[in-house]
Amino acid sequence: AWSQMQSNGGSSDPRVLTSLDRAREHPFQEKYVMVDAAAARLYMIQDDRIVDSMKVAVGKPGERTQTPMLASTIYYATLNPYWHVSPELVRSLIAKNVLEQGTGYLSSRGYQVMPADASDDRLLDPSTVDWKAVRDGSLQVRVRQLPGPANSMGHVKFGFPNAHDIYLHDTPMKDLFAQDDRTISHGCIRLEDAERLARWMMERDPQAASKQPELNVALPTPVPIYVTYLTAQAHGGQLTFIDDIYGRDEQAMRMAALK
Repeated sequence: AWSQMQSNGGSSDPRVLTSLDRAREHPFQEKYVMVDAAAARLYMIQDDRIVDSMKVAVGKPGERTQTPMLASTIYYATLNPYWHVSPELVRSLIAKNVLEQGTGYLSSRGYQVMPADASDDRLLDPSTVDWKAVRDGSLQVRVRQLPGPANSMGHVKFGFPNAHDIYLHDTPMKDLFAQDDRTISHGCIRLEDAERLARWMMERDPQAASKQPELNVALPTPVPIYVTYLTAQAHGGQLTFIDDIYGRDEQAMRMAALK
C-alpha cells in the first residue's frame, strides 16, 4: 500500500522511499520483534501480522545517544536484573550525588561499587573511593544497582548481541509513556509493558524462581529483533509523516542526491 502513495506532484515522496528501503532491509521471520525508533513503538509480529504492540522510550537525538538501527536475535530474558551504570553516568550522576549527599546516597538506592576491571567483582567500601577523582574522570569504578522497586531496569531486560550495547528493558517510570516525546534514553529501549512482551517471548509468566540477581532464562525459541526508523507510515489508508528526530532522512536524501 505504501508504494502506491504518492505526493501531489505524482512522484513518490523521498521520505516514503527512504522508509521503504529501511523496511526491506530485514529478512522477516515467522516470529519477531520490530522496534520503530521514529515512532517510539514496539511491534510483536507473528505469521506476518502484528499480534501486539506497545509504546517504548528511545534514545535522545544527540549523536551518541540515538537508538541505532540494527538486526539481532534475543536468546534469553534476564529476570531480577542489575542496572550496570554506564561510565558516563558514574561520573556525571553517581559521583556528583555522592559528593553532595554522602555515601548514604548509594546505600539508600541499592548501589554497589566495584573496581574498574570487569573481571574483578569485589565490592568496594564507597567511603574509600576518591569520588572527586571519579567525577573528574581520573579514577574509574564500576557501579551497579541491585534488583528492586527502584532499579532502573525494572523486573526484566532482554539483551541481544550488538555493537552498541543496546537492550530492551522494563522501567519503574511508567508515567513517561504518557508523553508524546519519548526520546529520553541514552540509546537503550524502555518498555511500556515488559512483562507482556516477556510472556509472548517466553510463552509463560516471567516469574523468577528466586530473588537471585541476574537470572537468565532461555527463550523456548530465539526471537529476532529489528530496530528500524520509519518516518513515513500508513494509518487507515492515509500517508502520515513522523518527525525526523535523528535527521536520518535528510542525510539519506543528501547521499542519494550525490549518486
